[in-house]
Order: sequence, then structure tokens, then C-alpha cells
Amino acid sequence: MFLFNYIKFRIMQIFGFISSIPQLNKFRKDPDKYTSDEKFAFLKKLAAKSLKKVKINVNVIGRERIPKEPVLFVINHSSMLDSYILVDSVDRGIGCVIADEPVWRKIPIASKWIELSKCVFINRKNNREGMKAINQAADNIKNNHSMAIFPEGDLTWVKDDNAYISDFRSGALKIAYKAKCPIVPMVIKNSKGTYEGYQPVGKINSKDVEVEFLDPVYKHIENPRYKTVELGEEIRESMIEKMREFDNAKCERAAV
Repeated sequence: MFLFNYIKFRIMQIFGFISSIPQLNKFRKDPDKYTSDEKFAFLKKLAAKSLKKVKINVNVIGRERIPKEPVLFVINHSSMLDSYILVDSVDRGIGCVIADEPVWRKIPIASKWIELSKCVFINRKNNREGMKAINQAADNIKNNHSMAIFPEGDLTWVKDDNAYISDFRSGALKIAYKAKCPIVPMVIKNSKGTYEGYQPVGKINSKDVEVEFLDPVYKHIENPRYKTVELGEEIRESMIEKMREFDNAKCERAAV
């Protein structure tokens, strides 16, 4: 069943991206003619269909808390499917800050959509290149295009299997400092186990997932000298609190 889910999911990706070629070519030919939301619509639709195909049901709360202006979304990372959950949940076109691994640049068709979405590759092994990526992401926000980061830098359970959310690499928050934009924490609850494995092939489990957008953070705008490490820890703790509340509520329902 779980492997069958994976096969269904991948078939959806293959046919979805192949069918998108005419639309992709249209956007790439004249990118300035179309808004980021118009370009993003295909990815959002594909993410929603793919999750539905494997019965991963996403309930979103707090979307009304997202400011109208461009923001930096900060997301926890418990599953290989979190990027799909992110795309399905947000209310606008976004770019993601992605680890600069060769695989992401080589995926046929999908890599072109990544480029079109103004995703930014970050080299975490080279500080100078990493800062260039941070500046590029900040410039995207300044140009009215929201960005998203997974500041744990890896899957939570890979870093610490007992943690709700592992320690942040808070340097990524410099994007919001440079762009002078709000930070919107986005908590993905119950996604651990939706994808079993750390490789391109894994088991996909059907689950109910809840996404909650928390109140936007402005502290770094009000005080630009506020340390990224301290701000990151405050955001992380607020997200952990929501995950605990979710788990406690789930236990209470099970006990009834």
C-alpha cells in the first residue's frame, strides 16, 4: 500500500510536469508579462493533486494572519513532502531557499519551474556564496516576491529524532533583516511519517496534516540589532508550542 502510494505520487509528478511544458515555455519566453501568482498556480495545483492522490489531507488555519506585503515564511521540516505541503498551503507565489545540491538543478522540467519560481540555491559550505544567496533572496522579497526557508537545514528527525523541531541555522533569518519584511512562522504538524526514508524512493503514508500560520514577527524590523540567534530561538519555541498543543489535543480525542 505504502509503495503503491509512492508510485501513484511519482506518476502524478511525471505526467504533471510533462503536460506543463507548453505553459512553462510561455512563461519563460516572456516572464515579465505574468505575475508570480500566475506562474505559481501550476505548482500549487500539482501539489494539491499529488497530496490528494495519496490521501494526505491538509487542513490550513491562520491564513488570515499573513500580511498582504511580501514576507519570509519560516517552516519546520519533518518530511520529504513538506515542500508540497508548503506550496499547497500558502496564499501567494513564493520562492524557496534550497540547499545547493546537484540533483535539484538536474531534474528535467521541474528544475525550470524551480528557476521560474525564483528559488535560490544556497551553498552552506561556502560563507561567501551563502551570503550571496541570502542577498538574492532578500532582493526577491524587495521586488514583491515572498520567500520561504526551512531553517533547520535538514529533516528534524535526521538531526534529532526526539525533537519537535531541531535547532535553527538562524543565519537564514538575515534574509528578513535585509529585506525589512515580516517573518511568518508556518507550523506543519503531523507530517513526520508521511514519507519514510531519506532517499528519492521511499514509502508514503496517508495522514491528516495540519498547517498553522502564526502571527507575523516584526521584532527584527523594530530593532535591527536584535540577534538572529535569539530571534530564531523565539520563533522555534513558538512553533514547538503549537506542535505540543496539537499532540495534546490528539491524545485527548483518542482518550474519549
